[in-house]
Amino acid sequence: MYLVGITGQIASGKTSVARMYKEMGAFLIDADKIGHELLKDSEIKKQLVMELGEEILDDDNEVIRDELGAKVFCSSDSLEVINRIMSKRIVSEIREVIAELQENRFPGIVVIDAALFPKWDIVKAMDIVILIEAPKWQRLNRLVRQRGLTPEDSNRRIDVQEELFKEFYPRQTIVVNNNGDFVGLRVHAMSAWLEIKDKAKEKASR
Repeated sequence: MYLVGITGQIASGKTSVARMYKEMGAFLIDADKIGHELLKDSEIKKQLVMELGEEILDDDNEVIRDELGAKVFCSSDSLEVINRIMSKRIVSEIREVIAELQENRFPGIVVIDAALFPKWDIVKAMDIVILIEAPKWQRLNRLVRQRGLTPEDSNRRIDVQEELFKEFYPRQTIVVNNNGDFVGLRVHAMSAWLEIKDKAKEKASR
C-alpha cells in the first residue's frame, strides 16, 4: 500500500486532482467529507457553539456550513479553534480507514485529500505529498465566481490559510501547478500520477 497526501491552499484545485486519482484507481479518503459527517455529532456541535456562537446553527439545530466557514476563516485563531475541536477526530477516522485497508492487504494507492495536512502529524506517515499550487489571483477568482464569496471574504480566507503553508516542507513532495486551465492541470496531475505509480511499485518490490 502506498499513501499519498494531497493538499494545497483554498481553491488551489486539490480536490479536483484527488478525484482524478480516484478515477485512475486510487482509494480516496476525503477529510472534508469526514469533517462534514462529524458536524452531526452532538458533542462536537456543543463545542463549536461554545467557541463560535449559536449563529452557526439553523432552526433544526444543525450546523450551517457556510456560516461555520465564515467564522473559521475570519482569523488564524478561529481556524485554530476548529482544528483543536475536530482535527483529532478526523485524523483518528483517517487512521482507522488506513488500518482497515492494511488489515485487508490493500495493494494499491491510497489518496488522502486534506487541506489541513500542515497541521497534522499524520503527514509523516505519508509516502509522498502532492502539493497543489495556484496563483493567489486565480484562487481569489475561483472563490468569487464559483463559490459566490465576496472579494473581501475570499481574500480573508486565502490570507488565513497561507499561514499554514509558509513552513510546510514534507519529506517527499511533488508540486503540481494549476494555472486555471483544466487541461493543463490534468496533464500536470497525470505526470505526477505516473511518478507516484513508479514509487509505489518500487516500495512494493522491497
